[in-house]
Amino acid sequence: MQSTIMEKQIKELKKDLENLGMEETAEEYFWNVVKLSIVAFILAWLLWNLFFHSLLEGMLFSLLFFFVSFTLFLSQPKRKLELRAKKIEKHLPFALMQLSVDLNSGIDFDKALKRICGNDYGEFSEELRKAILAGKKAAESTPKIMLNLVERNSSRQLKRVVSQLVSIYEHGSTERPGEIVRSIALELLAKQKSVSKEFSGKIVVFSLGFIAVSAIVPALFQAFNIVGSSFIEIPFKPIEILIITGIVFPAINLAALLYIKSQTPEFLKG
Repeated sequence: MQSTIMEKQIKELKKDLENLGMEETAEEYFWNVVKLSIVAFILAWLLWNLFFHSLLEGMLFSLLFFFVSFTLFLSQPKRKLELRAKKIEKHLPFALMQLSVDLNSGIDFDKALKRICGNDYGEFSEELRKAILAGKKAAESTPKIMLNLVERNSSRQLKRVVSQLVSIYEHGSTERPGEIVRSIALELLAKQKSVSKEFSGKIVVFSLGFIAVSAIVPALFQAFNIVGSSFIEIPFKPIEILIITGIVFPAINLAALLYIKSQTPEFLKG
């Protein structure tokens, strides 16, 4: 059972690394992740023993650090592909707008695709350029090139768009073929607008939460330690207070900022 799961993970990792264009094999990447996680375990163990002397808690803390590091490093290729897919979707509607204008102007479909590669549509132009170059070397047809583009990128929007573009390429349209492409672009823009409105409502909650964890909670903690120490016994040692205020609270703030960034739609990041 464990062997099957391992083989499946290696197979998925191999595909992700190939899609990213990395020369490192899946086995090499996996064992490099193990080595980095062991280094993280040792650093966590040394850091714990620098401030504390509890053996069991230190071991648990170091093991937790090991598994978190292992998970983050191992999932990095997949997260990179997901980020690339979001960047592609960010520029996709505008690239389709240009494609629709070119098609309505009577420009050949293949030439129109190359014109997109020559313009600055971010990751979409770059990935389309790579797909066309690879396809020309392998003497593949335009529909096959477009399908290879989908295989390299895990974007549902791109998959849907490419299936419609392939249909247009193979069957064509008698009048103004770019109108179909333009309607797809407008639909994607409308979806981006809807997502933007939804996020504008969430950002208010995110802002209030960040203010609480970055200002209110640390201030209350400091007040509790300063004022409370005059008439009650504080359950924290000086070194623990220093760690909480100097490491824990900043780490929480950083985690909150990273979470907000991860929830921000890619097309709103500029």
